[in-house]
Amino acid sequence: MNYFSSLDTALQSIFWPKENTFIKQAFTILAGVFLLALASQLSIPLQPVPLTFQSATVILIGIACGARLGSYVIVSYLIAGACGLPVFANFSAGISPFFGPTGGYLIGFLPAAALSGTLAQKGFARSILGSFIAACLGVCIIFLLGVSVLSIFVGWYQAITFGIMPFILSEPLKLIAVALIAPKFWKKI
Repeated sequence: MNYFSSLDTALQSIFWPKENTFIKQAFTILAGVFLLALASQLSIPLQPVPLTFQSATVILIGIACGARLGSYVIVSYLIAGACGLPVFANFSAGISPFFGPTGGYLIGFLPAAALSGTLAQKGFARSILGSFIAACLGVCIIFLLGVSVLSIFVGWYQAITFGIMPFILSEPLKLIAVALIAPKFWKKI
């Protein structure tokens, strides 16, 4: 059994309880990329950072798939966008989003999914409160990296004004939704 096919995650256990194969893992990754691409298009086009469902979906993927498989989904999503598939917010693609004002948010997706997935595997996702804590910690990474890169373009005050303030009400609501869904993945294990 190789490293990739030995992954054991909540999502895998729900849909394929017997054994994990490469095809099942690949399907899970493709489904995760599709879900994240769809969530990226559900946006309110604020400038310079649009309000989307990306961050909550990244956290949900990390929690549902676990650290390793969740990271594979996020890396695949980022590579798909970098290669020109219009999977980023507002159907954008290419390398330029990584070097623009929202590049820090994109870069933050990977460690956020890895952290929330690790916490889920450690037992945080078995309760709503634990899931919410894992989701909050993961999204803090996204916003920390996002605002840090945005500040290079607009300064710290404007980065906080445009990179955090519009999300003060919406992000906790999205994370509550993630926390309500997440334990359902892990209770079956």
